[in-house]
Amino acid sequence: MTLKLRTLPLVAALAAVVTVAPLSAQRGQMTAPRAAGQQSVSQQLSQQQMAAQQQMAQIDRTMQRLHQLEQQATTLAQTHAQRASQAAAGQNGAGLNGAGLNGAGLNGAGDQAMQQLCDSMANLAGDMTKTMDRIHQNLQDPALVQDKDMLKDMDRMRLHIEDMAGPLEDALNAMDRMQDRLHQPGSGK
Repeated sequence: MTLKLRTLPLVAALAAVVTVAPLSAQRGQMTAPRAAGQQSVSQQLSQQQMAAQQQMAQIDRTMQRLHQLEQQATTLAQTHAQRASQAAAGQNGAGLNGAGLNGAGLNGAGDQAMQQLCDSMANLAGDMTKTMDRIHQNLQDPALVQDKDMLKDMDRMRLHIEDMAGPLEDALNAMDRMQDRLHQPGSGK
């Protein structure tokens, strides 16, 4: 009987080890996926931040291009206004000899319409620049950067504006050519 009393604590200890060992192993297994999940989340955040930084660099390049287009449009509008005022001064000094605005192929209404077009193009370039600036600011907001869908939508918006920059540049170049034609002597004959 004494043997049984001595083995009873040993059996109880073995039973405890047998039941506790799987529990501690399960706990270890539970912490491993949790740690892997935390690593995965931090890696995703890091990747999203890198994507946001790349987008910001692309936005910076697009904004530089849009600033140049805005400056080109503003210069075009200013040049047109100067040419129109010079042509108007020439018409006033031309008297009845037929030179002046109509002799240069211009008229007051056409000149005014061209000026409005130049101003509108400058405003359009400015609005596109402001939109890109707003996207740039949004990419600096940590809450927005963590939202994958928001990043995708901001990237789509950036791409659309980049796509519009090319036609805007073409339109400004066409307006410049039109302006040159309008102000050539004898173009209305």
